[in-house]
Amino acid sequence: MDFLLTCGCLPMVPVVKLARDERGSIVVQALFIVAILLATVYMAVEIWKVVSISQSVHAAAYQAAKYISLNGMNWGLSPSGWAEKVWPYVVTELTNNPFVDETSLRSGAYGPNPAITVWLNPECNRLNYCREGDFWIKIQWVHAVWLPPRFGRAASSLLRMDLIQKVDGQLECFP
Repeated sequence: MDFLLTCGCLPMVPVVKLARDERGSIVVQALFIVAILLATVYMAVEIWKVVSISQSVHAAAYQAAKYISLNGMNWGLSPSGWAEKVWPYVVTELTNNPFVDETSLRSGAYGPNPAITVWLNPECNRLNYCREGDFWIKIQWVHAVWLPPRFGRAASSLLRMDLIQKVDGQLECFP
């Protein structure tokens, strides 16, 4: 036995005892479970945010379609003009959501967020708009979700999501 200790080798008995020791295994298992639970809760909150923003995009598209159907004839039969007219209402509806980042709202020809597209039936004119006044409005909102870093990496990644809502409408006929 003295020979084993002097040569720098470990005796077999403590190695076997060390292999049977399970005191730290519970801590390791608990750390793995806590890490998995934290990642699950984080992603559940992010999914909840995306669903909430998606509902706001839907409400904005619905409100814009309602506003166009009531006022479209007063503005003229120009879908691009309609998109400019409903922009403030769409932005207001989106900013009512606390998860929408107001710094990501931008207008203009290059990279608007939200992007508003309006289509009007090409056969529609001032004489037949009661029959041919079909239109749709599409609102596209770009939202970014931060994903937690992968195991062993220091930086997280960004997932881009396009939330698109399309609502059909009809120009209202007034007597």
